[in-house]
Amino acid sequence: MLRLALDADVHVAAARALRLRGFDVVSLREVGREAMPDEAQLDYAAEQGRCLITFNTAHFTELQVRWLAEGQHHAGIVLSPQISLREFFRRCCALLRLYTPEMLRDQLIWLPRE
Repeated sequence: MLRLALDADVHVAAARALRLRGFDVVSLREVGREAMPDEAQLDYAAEQGRCLITFNTAHFTELQVRWLAEGQHHAGIVLSPQISLREFFRRCCALLRLYTPEMLRDQLIWLPRE
């Protein structure tokens, strides 16, 4: 099962709601990492084996390119437009249903609609 880390710019309530459904999800705000630079967030998620979900599309796209070029690995980066909590939760449930950790390793994708 995918393990998720929600970036500091993502709805904290989504992490709580997903945990209530039995998923392994943390919000980086909940663990006191909201002030950390983007690369430190990705480092943390990678060390924890967590796929990172973020609204910060530009910075994490750049990090993906650099990490691949440098041979660094992560558990996945999932980009999302800034959407309502309800829509975000629905799309995260789809992500968790459709993807395995192996499918997202070192990948950069958009949060699925269905």
